[in-house]
Amino acid sequence: MFVDSTKKKIVSLASINSHDQIVISGDKSAVCEASFNCKKLGAKYILNINSNIPAHSVILKPISKKLKKKLKNITINSPIIPVINNVDVKSEKTSKNIKDALIRQIYSTVRWQEIIELIKSKKYFTMLEIGPNNILTNLNKKHKNIIPFSTNNLKNFLIAFQKINKEKNEF
Repeated sequence: MFVDSTKKKIVSLASINSHDQIVISGDKSAVCEASFNCKKLGAKYILNINSNIPAHSVILKPISKKLKKKLKNITINSPIIPVINNVDVKSEKTSKNIKDALIRQIYSTVRWQEIIELIKSKKYFTMLEIGPNNILTNLNKKHKNIIPFSTNNLKNFLIAFQKINKEKNEF
């Protein structure tokens, strides 16, 4: 995290997607300045992700407190299929630990590169990206032993869950 003490603007390391792709998040003007400085220091590409929120930034830490209150009234069962959280790079089994990871993921760095290394070490083959985009699915197409599925529409969602239900991996 970088804090500009003169302006109180924050830039956080939002995601480590691969050895050559990182995402920063925070105050828009501070992210623009940091991006410009990265380009000056040799970054090949700077892409602006069109987002209205500073996802995975410490700016959202106050929001996580609201989520914590909401999660108190929600029952989360132990997952049948392992779900690796992006904060600790491990699969949680208890409701308490799952909720804790969900709360922290709002303002913490996504450790995607480590998640992929864990998946590869466990010899898992199917990866689901649940969300509106397919950014992580595209990142993982280069890994030969990982079959990535984006579940951004109903057809992909059904294909992915049929595939994963056929596999009997133990984590």
